[in-house]
Amino acid sequence: MNEPVSSTRPSTDPAPDPAALAHEMDQLSLEQALIDFEIANARVRDLTERLVEATSTIQALREELGRLRQEHAELQELHDEMRSSAAFRLASRLWAIRNALRR
Repeated sequence: MNEPVSSTRPSTDPAPDPAALAHEMDQLSLEQALIDFEIANARVRDLTERLVEATSTIQALREELGRLRQEHAELQELHDEMRSSAAFRLASRLWAIRNALRR
């Protein structure tokens, strides 16, 4: 027949084994360390990709700067040639005379 269940019945859960707890803690620490490593590794890859991209951009800009400096030097030389030409000197004198007469 049904006997009343005693509330003072001993617990069926065994006491935690310290070695098992230490092993579980080590396992959790290892898992967390692996997760942290994966995150750090992803950051390093991202920074490396950005560095390579920035280096390529810098190289392209340096090449463009060299080309623009060369173009500037050529245009400066052409400008100096035009200013030293007889036609430019004549035009400058005529302009000065015109301005003097207008005063």
